Amino acid sequence: MTLPACVAVTSIGECLNYVFDRKAGKAELARLFARVNRALGPGGVFILDVAEPGRIPESGLRRQWFHGTDWVILVEVAGDSRQNTLTRKITCFRKRGHLYRRSDEIHRLNLYQGAEIVEMLGHAGFEAKRLAAYGRFQLPVGIAALLVIKR
Repeated sequence: MTLPACVAVTSIGECLNYVFDRKAGKAELARLFARVNRALGPGGVFILDVAEPGRIPESGLRRQWFHGTDWVILVEVAGDSRQNTLTRKITCFRKRGHLYRRSDEIHRLNLYQGAEIVEMLGHAGFEAKRLAAYGRFQLPVGIAALLVIKR
């Protein structure tokens, strides 16, 4: 698929890590980076972030929950450091009238080292600089954010 000509492209929130099909992985990322390069003019900007293996909980499994007056979110995060993958199981309960509605999601991610992504971007004709934050928003552990410029 050809991307339209543009001056900037963003991919924020670990979008590039998600495993939607069997093609997901580094080879597909390299093809995407080439398409982004073709869409951008000289000096065009590409801002992205990826989840790194540092997102895997130290114990291999983490459970958290968050709540408000009429909702609860339960999150279980498990990682495989040999495969560099992460799985999030998310269950939400939202109050609807006098009852609660439940929804379940499973998020599967491939994890990449920021340095690998920088190298791939270089091969695609970009110069990448790692960011420590998005403005005042400090990035969580295990997130590599990049400001990328087309050469």
